[in-house]
Amino acid sequence: MLEIFSNALRNKDYYICLYDNSIYIYNYEEIINFTNIKIDIKLKNTTISIKGNNLHIIKMENNELLIKGTIKGVTYE
Repeated sequence: MLEIFSNALRNKDYYICLYDNSIYIYNYEEIINFTNIKIDIKLKNTTISIKGNNLHIIKMENNELLIKGTIKGVTYE
């Protein structure tokens, strides 16, 4: 089951990894919206929305993000 889930989060254009209370995103294009309860991020062909509590960016480098907080949901649009 985890292998199927892992493959859904990988794409040749971006990479997303979920951990306890954090999410790592590689090769994002833009942060569209940022609050402590919701972060919207533009990827190459989609947008990802992260919902939770006390969300904050703890690492932001050349197309890499590490977001920490209580993550309640992740959706793709």
